[in-house]
Amino acid sequence: MNFAYGWAFARPVRKVYYNLVITGLSIGAAFIIGTIEILGVLTAELHLNGSFWSVMADFNINTAGFCIVALFVAVWVAALAYWRFGRVEARWTSDVAVERTGNHGSVPES
Repeated sequence: MNFAYGWAFARPVRKVYYNLVITGLSIGAAFIIGTIEILGVLTAELHLNGSFWSVMADFNINTAGFCIVALFVAVWVAALAYWRFGRVEARWTSDVAVERTGNHGSVPES
C-alpha cells in the first residue's frame, strides 16, 4: 500500500484517479455486504422459503470476504491496465496544461 500511496500522491492526476478507483471499490464492497446482510435478515424475519432464501439464510460471510478480495485484485489490475494503455496521465495532464495557459486551441485575433 505504501507503493500505491507514493505513486498516487506524486502527481495530482494520479491522486484523482486513485481516489476514484478506491471510492468505487469501497462502494461496491459495501453494496455486496449490505445486500447479503439485508437478505439474511429478510429471510429470518419474514420466514421466506425456497432455494435462494435458503442460500441467503446460510450464507458464509467469509466467502463474501474472499470474493471482495478477488474483486479488489481484479479491479486494480483493470485500473492499472487502463492507466497504462489508455495513457490517462498524458491525456489528463495535457488538458490541465491547456486550461492553465488559457490556450484552448483558438486562433489569436490579428
